[in-house]
Formats: sequence, structure tokens, C-alpha cells
Amino acid sequence: MVMWIRTYDEARDLWQHFEGDEAGSVLRQVDLRGDDGTPVLAASLEEILRLQERADIPTVSRYEQRYGRVFEGRITGWEKALGADAISAEEFERVWLDARRTLGVTPPPPNTDR
Repeated sequence: MVMWIRTYDEARDLWQHFEGDEAGSVLRQVDLRGDDGTPVLAASLEEILRLQERADIPTVSRYEQRYGRVFEGRITGWEKALGADAISAEEFERVWLDARRTLGVTPPPPNTDR
């Protein structure tokens, strides 16, 4: 079952939005700067894995520079985090789409085999 949560990282002043699977792996992540809500990260594990399989290192690097990387650990115990809350799929999707629009919607194309 997919879950959607929001937490606040006080040390970095970031609101972090996570879409996670039943095992707690992050599928998509959006980080918004706390003071003004500006997106600083909007990454998808599926996109990163697809690029890593098909692309060269510079293409993956361009993706990560534009969108960042998803958290690689498990999101467990999030309920105890400051400002943690379950959010709806609709709210996550709205935040995701806004962040991707701000950071640039289209990921760099992977190199194709010749």
C-alpha cells in the first residue's frame, strides 16, 4: 500500500514530502524550503533507476542536479518526527506537480543504443 507523508527537517528548514511503498522505500520525494516553500528537490526513484540503466553518467548527473535524489533509506518511525503528518495522494500530487513545474518538467533524455 502506498503512503504519503510530510515531515519537517528543522536542521535544514525543509518540508519533506514522501511517497513510499509498503516496505517504506521512497518512490518520490519533494523538498520545499521552509521559509518560502520554494522547491529544492523533486525526484523519482523510477526515473533515476531508468536513467541509470540506460544512460551514461553525465545524464544521471544532470537529472540529479535538476531534481536531486530520493532518500535511500526506509521511512519508518516518521510519525514521531516534528511536523509529521499523513497527507492525501491528491495533496502529494499537487506538491509534486508544482515542484516539477518549478524545477523543470522534462528530465534529460537518456542516451539511446545505436
